[in-house]
Amino acid sequence: MQLRLLVSLLFAASFGLFQPAFAQMPADPKGDDPQINMPDISQDIPLDEDNLIAAFSGKTHRGSYNFSRENIETFAFEETTSKDGKTRHTQGRKVDTGTWRVRHNVICFAYDNWEGVDQGADGTHRACFNVYTRGNCFYHYSVSRESGRRGGYFTARTVHAGETPDCEPAYV
Repeated sequence: MQLRLLVSLLFAASFGLFQPAFAQMPADPKGDDPQINMPDISQDIPLDEDNLIAAFSGKTHRGSYNFSRENIETFAFEETTSKDGKTRHTQGRKVDTGTWRVRHNVICFAYDNWEGVDQGADGTHRACFNVYTRGNCFYHYSVSRESGRRGGYFTARTVHAGETPDCEPAYV
């Protein structure tokens, strides 16, 4: 799967499909390479509720995913999380809208017009994350919606829109 991801990224990069603010993702996005300074989710503590709310309420995050979505040509995305609990997610030409909330040190999103894998019977896609920081970068790790337990897999890295990442590797 990582080889497929790397080939897709190289193909996309060679045709200039990434926006200039986004570069190639690391060869080891899951964090197994000690040269990549990603959070160690077995040791590090994710952001708590107050810090999650401060980091996301009324903010726009720009980032890149560790996975691709069907019919979307880029890993880059932008997400605005309004203070009123609404969210707007843009990836390529696809715009998803929905809601976000923070509970028990976990941030959860529910998109009402998601297309593709993980879409519920009601058409809603729900995803929850622990968020860790390195410098001004936010690392999103999926968690079980039922338990909210740590130990999920790395899904994305973001920074607040307008900021230059001060973490390595700079693939957002």
